[in-house]
Amino acid sequence: MRHAIDTAALTLFSERGYDEVTTDEIAAAAGVSASIYYRHVPTKEDLLLRPVRASSAAIVERFAAHTTSTPEHDLIEAIRDQAATGADGPSQWREVIAGVPGILDRITLIADDDRGRLIEIAAHRLGVDADDDLRPGVLVVTVLAVVEYAYRRWMTATDNRSLADYIDAALAAR
Repeated sequence: MRHAIDTAALTLFSERGYDEVTTDEIAAAAGVSASIYYRHVPTKEDLLLRPVRASSAAIVERFAAHTTSTPEHDLIEAIRDQAATGADGPSQWREVIAGVPGILDRITLIADDDRGRLIEIAAHRLGVDADDDLRPGVLVVTVLAVVEYAYRRWMTATDNRSLADYIDAALAAR
C-alpha cells in the first residue's frame, strides 16, 4: 500500500510539481481511498522525507553489523554501503525535492534518534559510556557532518554523480 502511494506521488510530483498535486489525486492514482491514504501518510511532505528516514535507519543497522575495523571506519563503510545500494534514490526523486522551496532545510541524512543510536553503538564499540566520554559523540558527529555536507551538495548538484561519489569526495577532502 505504502509503495503504491509513494510511487503514485513521485510520478505525479514529477509530472506536475509538488505544489500542484493534491492528496486526493495521489490517493486516486494509488488506487486507495483518502482515509487509507491518511492512515499511511500523515502529511504530503512525508512522501518526500520517508525515503531519507528509511535510509537513516538502515545506516544504523549497517553500523551495528559492521565490526571489522575501527568505529569510524565501520560507520563510514555503513554509510557508503547504504549509499551504494540505491539509498540516494532515483534522479526523479532528487528533481522533485529540488523543486520544493525550503525542503532541503528540513532534510537530514540521519534522524536525531538515529544519530543517538549511532553514538551509543560507537560508545559500546569503544568500551566507554557516551555520557561520560566525548569520543563516541565527536566521532559520529564529525563523520556525519562530512557526509551531510556531501549529501546536500548531491541534492543540489546538476551532474549525474552518485551520492556515494559525493560522500567519497567529501571524506577524501577532510
